[in-house]
Amino acid sequence: MEVDSSTTIRPYHDADVPDLVELFARVFDTRITAEHWHWKLAVNRTPGGNVWLAVSGERPVFQYAGIAQRYVFDDREVVGMVSVDTMTHPEFRRRGLLTKVATQAYAAWREGGAAFVIGLPNQQWGSRTQALGWVELFPLHWSALPLRPEALLAHRLKAPWLRHARWVSALWLRILRARRQQPDQGVEVSEVLQADAGFDELWARLRGEQAFAAARDRAWVNWRFLDSPLRRYQVLAARRAGSTLGYVAYRTVRTGTRASIHLAELITSNADTRTRDQLLAALIERALAVDADVIVTLVMPDTPDAGWLRSRGFLRRPGFSVQLVPLAANLPLERLKDQRAWLLNGADFDVI
Repeated sequence: MEVDSSTTIRPYHDADVPDLVELFARVFDTRITAEHWHWKLAVNRTPGGNVWLAVSGERPVFQYAGIAQRYVFDDREVVGMVSVDTMTHPEFRRRGLLTKVATQAYAAWREGGAAFVIGLPNQQWGSRTQALGWVELFPLHWSALPLRPEALLAHRLKAPWLRHARWVSALWLRILRARRQQPDQGVEVSEVLQADAGFDELWARLRGEQAFAAARDRAWVNWRFLDSPLRRYQVLAARRAGSTLGYVAYRTVRTGTRASIHLAELITSNADTRTRDQLLAALIERALAVDADVIVTLVMPDTPDAGWLRSRGFLRRPGFSVQLVPLAANLPLERLKDQRAWLLNGADFDVI
């Protein structure tokens, strides 16, 4: 499809990847590798072609991409496209490429069987969001658990001597421990290097707890966390007598001399707050071992998950708006706007 005399829209070719890696570095000021690009966008493909480009000559100048993800919708499974890494070469901005390429991608994804597109549209899209058919569902907020309040205060006030007031964090950690349920002595929490069949069994038990959910089986855990070539995630699983009860996935982020823990997701049965507490306790111990100041995560407000995090000391911060483009007919849009009906977190969007 020709946009103008110099620009053509088409699916990506393998030969485009080196140019797309360079375009990513130019647009986001962050360098990735071809391995990372392939892991993210060349593994979970859709029959409609999950990456669409505008090219000038043979050089990609715009990318619109989606990750094909399996979702449970009530009692059936559908494919949804998670919108990621939209990027425009600076010399080709304000030419309507977003509208033209996204429209072409949506048509291809619909024909390929995708039911919807879901994502966190960038504010820079402006009026193009509505023009492309995006429907706002609900917010996704940052939530933070301070581990060293004195260190965070020292950073904010630019008073490094405050970092030495360790008695503040010692008192705060005692308060946090008092909020947890007593651990189940029969439950063991250990690190996982490769998700096994126990994760499939866990997902089989959990998949009916929410009406709408992205698949959380071993294929998800291995691809999203353990096979990630750029970000080093760690996964801790809680098990009793060989049965997997839940897991937590996280990574350590260092900025200068400071460290923080990004909690990508914590998955258990809705009612199993005891296992959740044990997984959180194990995560806190890991965080303290690397002298992290804070644990941050993303959560949908006004849900049981948000309430549990708040009761365990997490503080709410601003975040994003989760939005969706319907592709299939008769999607239950009003029900989809109820965050309590979803199993969804920041890991779905690769922002944590």
